[in-house]
Amino acid sequence: MVLFTQQRAYRADAESARDAGASQEAPAGSGEASPSPSATEAVEEAPADPVEAATAAARDVVNGSEDAVINVLGDSTSNTSSEWVYRWAAELGAEVSVSVHTWNPESGTWFPETRDFGEGERTVTIWNASANEGNPGFPLELDGMIEPEADLTILNYGHWGAPEAVASSLDELLGSLDAGGEGTAPVVLTAQNPALPTWIGYADTNRDAMRAAAEERQLPVIDVFAAFEEAGDWESLLVDEVNPNDAGQQLWADTVTAFFAA
Repeated sequence: MVLFTQQRAYRADAESARDAGASQEAPAGSGEASPSPSATEAVEEAPADPVEAATAAARDVVNGSEDAVINVLGDSTSNTSSEWVYRWAAELGAEVSVSVHTWNPESGTWFPETRDFGEGERTVTIWNASANEGNPGFPLELDGMIEPEADLTILNYGHWGAPEAVASSLDELLGSLDAGGEGTAPVVLTAQNPALPTWIGYADTNRDAMRAAAEERQLPVIDVFAAFEEAGDWESLLVDEVNPNDAGQQLWADTVTAFFAA
């Protein structure tokens, strides 16, 4: 009898202690326990959106304090010294020292001379592997176009090539760069400017392929197409059916600057 009475007393004490602990953990009237510190920390440490993270990584390369190497793989909209790559380099030269290497399609290597901008202590080196009628298959077929030490790669394709071949080679090129892979250098794609309806280069289809590839691998896109459309009379920004004129190239350069500066 004494043992039964003691057991009942122990159970009563345990229930009272459990009820007291529950009342301390939950706010009055809430009916729920407060989240533990570990649960709160888990929410705060949730990973950022992959595209936003890749965009931030690309901007860190351009705007950081360390020297940087950038590889531009593109077509006729970025291969000459009057086009957006060099205009963007000149704008970067206001803060840093920029050196641009240019691909020589005739020799299949780099021109020995560079175009240099600015005199800052920090150095940004751009390897501009753009070529007339370029498509994503070019860097896969021509040795040396892909700079292995690049901290950032910008792909500027879409106006040239049959859609099936462009989509296939783009996927292969992104795979060779391990684009979107953990710990790899960031890769940014370009949605190129609109072309006239008479252009036979499948600009719209190939632009869609660039966007689709970026979405699949969760990569950022520099939306040059939107910038041209928002400008209003975008046809006045072309020198022919597809290539931007001086004003169009400046808009392109400004769009790239805004993307990396945002």
